[in-house]
Amino acid sequence: MLLLTFVTSLLATTVLALPSATEKRADSVLAPRAICTPASGAASGDDTPAIAAAIKSCGAGGTIVLPAGKTYNMKTMLDFTGCVNCDFQIEGLLKASGDTTLWDGIRAMIYVGKIAGVKIRSLTGTGVIDGNGQNSYDRYATDTGFSRPTVIYISGGSNIVLDNFRMKNAPSVFVNLRDATKVATFSNLNLDATSKSTILPKNTDGFDIGESTYATLTNIAITNQDDCIAFKPGANYALADGITCTGSHGISIGSLGKENPDTVQNVIARNIKMINSTKAAGIKTYPPGNGHALSTVSNVTFSGFTVQNCDYAIQIQSCYGETAAYCAANPGNAQLTGITFDNFSGTTSTKYSPTTGMLNCGSAGKCDVKVSKYTVKAGSGTGVVLCTNMPSTLGVACTAGATG
Repeated sequence: MLLLTFVTSLLATTVLALPSATEKRADSVLAPRAICTPASGAASGDDTPAIAAAIKSCGAGGTIVLPAGKTYNMKTMLDFTGCVNCDFQIEGLLKASGDTTLWDGIRAMIYVGKIAGVKIRSLTGTGVIDGNGQNSYDRYATDTGFSRPTVIYISGGSNIVLDNFRMKNAPSVFVNLRDATKVATFSNLNLDATSKSTILPKNTDGFDIGESTYATLTNIAITNQDDCIAFKPGANYALADGITCTGSHGISIGSLGKENPDTVQNVIARNIKMINSTKAAGIKTYPPGNGHALSTVSNVTFSGFTVQNCDYAIQIQSCYGETAAYCAANPGNAQLTGITFDNFSGTTSTKYSPTTGMLNCGSAGKCDVKVSKYTVKAGSGTGVVLCTNMPSTLGVACTAGATG
C-alpha cells in the first residue's frame, strides 16, 4: 500500500518528458549479440579449450554456436565461467571421451557455477550431449570406488535454461541442481541411458533437484535405471509437469536424513506417465540413529500419474537404508505434512501383486498424508494398498502390513 501511494503521488506531481520521434539516443540502440563458433576436431582430441575460448570471447551477453553436422569432443571438463546472459546453442554433437581414467574423480563434464543468465539449448532440436557412459557402466560394476562425473552440474547462480536437446548415456547423474540456485528451467528434453553390454547403467538419475528455488521441469522424456527426478535436500518451490519416465525408480522425494537434517518443501509433480518403473511416486527417509538425522517434507503434491507396469504406484519409506529389525528398535521420525497423492490411474506390474501401494510412516514421526481419486489396478488380483501408521483420513482403503 505504501508503494502504491508513492507511485500515485509521483504520477500526480511529475511530468515525464518522453523523447520525440526524431530524437536519437545512444542508449536506445541495441548492439547485436556477439557470435562465436568454436573450431572442432582438435589434434589433441579435446575441443574443450576451443569452446572455452569461445565462451571467453562471446560469453558476456553473446552467443556460442556448435553447428549441426559438427562433432566436438571433450576430454576435460567444460567450465561455463564467463557465460553470463549468454546463449549456448548446441545444434551438433558434444561428446565426452569414453576413457574413464580421464573422468575418475572429476565432478562434472559440464560445470555451470554461480552464473546469472545462461541458456543451453538447441534451436533446431538436433543438438546432442553424449556422456559416452558405456565404459563407466562396465567399470563401475567391478570398481565401486570409481568416482563418476555428472553430465551437467549447476551450482548456484540464477536464471538457468536447458531447452530442446538430447542427453544420452550419462556415466552417472544427468543433471544436478544445487547450492541455492534461483530459477532454473528445464524443458523439451530427452534423456536416455542405455547399455550395450549385459551390465546396466547405475545411478543415472535424470534430475537431482537439490538446494534451489523455483526449478521448473516441463515436457521431458527420461529413460534410465535410477530416479527419474529426485527432489533432494533443500528443494523448494519446484514443479515437474508433463514428464514421461521409463525404466526408472520414479519421481522421488529424497532420500533424506542420511547424515544431516534435510528438508524438501513446496513441490508439485503432475501429468506424469510412468512406464516399467520400480515405483511411480514416493518419499524416502532414513530412520533416526546410526548417524541419521531428521527429515522434513511439507506441501508436496503428486497429481495426474498414469501407471504402466510399475511395481508400486505410490510408496512412502520411513526405514530407508536400514533393516526392518533396526527400524523396529528405531522407528522412523520423519515429519510429513501436506502430502497428497491425487488422481493415480493405470496398472502395476505383477511383481508385488495384488499390492499397488506401500505407505509406511514411522511411528515416531508425523504422517499428514492424503490419497484421492486412486484407481490403480493390480497386475493380477484385486489391488490393495498396504499401510502402516497412516491417518484414518487417508482417503483410500488400507490393508495393514506396509514395510520399507
